[in-house]
Amino acid sequence: MSKDISVANKSLSISDDLNIEKNRNIIFVYCPPKVGSTSLVSSIRLYAANKFTVIHVHNEMMISILCGIKDITINEIIEYNKSLGKNVYVIDIYRSPIEQKISLYFEEIATIHFNTTEEHINKMNPQCLIKRFNNIFPYIETGDHFKKIYNIGYDYAKEPFNFNKKYILKEVNRIKYIKLRLKDSTTDWSRILKELLNIDIIIVKDYETEQKIIKESFSIFKRDYLIPCNFFELIKEDTTLKQYYSEEERNEYINIWATKQTNDVVYYTALEYALYRTISNENIGYNVLQSNHYMDTGCTCRACTYKRTTIIRKLNNGEQNTEKIIHEVVKAEYLQNVKIPNFNRKIQKINRVLVQLKNKVPKRKISKNLMNNF
Repeated sequence: MSKDISVANKSLSISDDLNIEKNRNIIFVYCPPKVGSTSLVSSIRLYAANKFTVIHVHNEMMISILCGIKDITINEIIEYNKSLGKNVYVIDIYRSPIEQKISLYFEEIATIHFNTTEEHINKMNPQCLIKRFNNIFPYIETGDHFKKIYNIGYDYAKEPFNFNKKYILKEVNRIKYIKLRLKDSTTDWSRILKELLNIDIIIVKDYETEQKIIKESFSIFKRDYLIPCNFFELIKEDTTLKQYYSEEERNEYINIWATKQTNDVVYYTALEYALYRTISNENIGYNVLQSNHYMDTGCTCRACTYKRTTIIRKLNNGEQNTEKIIHEVVKAEYLQNVKIPNFNRKIQKINRVLVQLKNKVPKRKISKNLMNNF
């Protein structure tokens, strides 16, 4: 039986009306978690919501839980949208391994690793958090979607990362696959997206761990963490670090962590880790995937567009922004602060005209004039 992938498009709120520009151009930010992808998604939506549909996914489990999509892969959804005649872009992001492992750990630290609240994590002994992290360090997967997931036959030896342009662009079957690096987000992403997507944007920071309840514990962990020597040796030989960092960049990175070493540690065996994950997953009391954590959810209604314009004005003036564009919230705000005041101003203007008419025009002519003008 052939798959009806159009159902997946509907579940992901992807419109196939090609008369609208944003429906003709679709970007799949399809990458591992905790690599800066939410900031990229929100930045593109903020500055180009009318030009691009942006879909943010990590894996099939994510679309299964959030959208109920079963037995359809993300690659199949990507191919389907290309078959409809859309311009399709797929973006992956690389992040340095130790930092990504720490962020992945803290993303699940309350729900999976300690089965408690983030408030309680902030009160725990930091060394306890470090010990648990070291127990599972080798098993925290960072991943490389560009090489292992997209199925595009990418061969680093033949197509190495371009350290001048600071991205890889590989077009396969009329789909453009792009590899970025998080380390370039503040210095080069705006330029790169201008080159590849022809959009002018400022990269905004979004969904960072420093903005969450757990930020205090996260800050202490980053300050105090020393990498065990046996893990440091693993990082020195990390394949993706060698591929996506130049020799100079890699040496700089290695040298920084070389000054933050401690003694070897004994970590969980593969069997111990498997049992650990089984018990941890059984203890989860709620869905840990979040569907509404973006600064910009991509809605293009009048209220969200108005809010987007005010945020862009702030950013372009060098101001910081902490507001989000969430339709339900922004709609109420727009109604209260914009639509109702505008309506009241129109009523006041009509009343002024009526007063002028009453003072200057005979009563018999007022109704006729109103009929002609209103």
